[in-house]
Amino acid sequence: MSVHMKKICDQGEMRNSFGLPEDVMGDIFSRLSIKNLAQMRCVCKLWNDFITSQSFVGFHLNKSSRKPRLLFFRYGVNPSYLGFYPSKCRQFENLHDPPFAMRLVDLDLLGSCNGVLCFCSTADHSLIYMWNPLNNKYVTLPKPSYNPRYLGFGVNSMSSYIDDFKVVTISANANAEVYSLRTNSWKIIDDGFPRSIEIYGSHINCPVFVNGSVHWCARYSCYLDSRCTWLIVSFDLSREVFHTIMLPNDMSIDDDAKYLNVLDGCLCVFASTVHNSFRAYELWVMKKYGVIESWTRRCIIEKAQNFWWPIGFTRKGKIFVQGDCEHFGNALLSYDPNTGIFECLDIHLSSFSIQVLTFVDSIITPVPRSVIRG
Repeated sequence: MSVHMKKICDQGEMRNSFGLPEDVMGDIFSRLSIKNLAQMRCVCKLWNDFITSQSFVGFHLNKSSRKPRLLFFRYGVNPSYLGFYPSKCRQFENLHDPPFAMRLVDLDLLGSCNGVLCFCSTADHSLIYMWNPLNNKYVTLPKPSYNPRYLGFGVNSMSSYIDDFKVVTISANANAEVYSLRTNSWKIIDDGFPRSIEIYGSHINCPVFVNGSVHWCARYSCYLDSRCTWLIVSFDLSREVFHTIMLPNDMSIDDDAKYLNVLDGCLCVFASTVHNSFRAYELWVMKKYGVIESWTRRCIIEKAQNFWWPIGFTRKGKIFVQGDCEHFGNALLSYDPNTGIFECLDIHLSSFSIQVLTFVDSIITPVPRSVIRG
């Protein structure tokens, strides 16, 4: 940016400087990369105030939301990696390591929301971080009162602030707390987590955020009966209360594992089962949130091998699967539910510990309001 342009910006209002209204300037700025926007903030106070304003940050996020990206996280092995799934090439676009940890292998990824990722330490779940990998801004959360066993991350969808991020934690003794970025503090949930419910712990049973709530697959506690009923337990981040969502009868009493995901904004479940002596998965979608009768079985995924599982969805409605490929061994595949065909994606994976998340580019700085004002 030229010195002359900087002087113009410093001397007057944006409209007078460029002869353009702010909505047009917003459209122009929203077309720039996150890196370029960071440079534009250094030009002058006027531009900085505009780019960091709630109105522009929200406008930029809304525009980016139309073109979300797929984020892959390989965890639990060294080296781990975090990167965007390639849309036109066959190489992942790797992100740099987070500034709060030496190695990704030491972190668990809780979720992605509005361009912000939430991690916790694998060794100590009370060490929790929010990080925007595109502008490299992060915050270390204060430690909760109880050591977390399960965690969930999302945003208060009822708030007027798009950065009203929250984290909910559940301890081994069913104590529950919720953290709010806006207040930078934890709040103990009076009733705690329902003691009659046990969250299903699995390396691919990650919490999912949809419809303003965090969700986990769970089972009713039944120490004398091995056929414990399956269900979904959720935490509403705006009302800060737990709810339960029942599964279809056939699926709720089936003893095989269940994994949550999101398809086209709808809560869905991959239900493990056996077909023709091989492992298979049924995909169930809740078409109307909270309405049990809206559960619909979308398809059955069958593959003639035992060690494989679905991990997410492509942008075109296909299903990502991890398993053996005849050309590449342990690899990433896609499954087309319309044709029943598996396709090897020519991307080698040396580990089965893979998460697939939807990521939206944003310029949100995950910092408490008091810090920003200061």
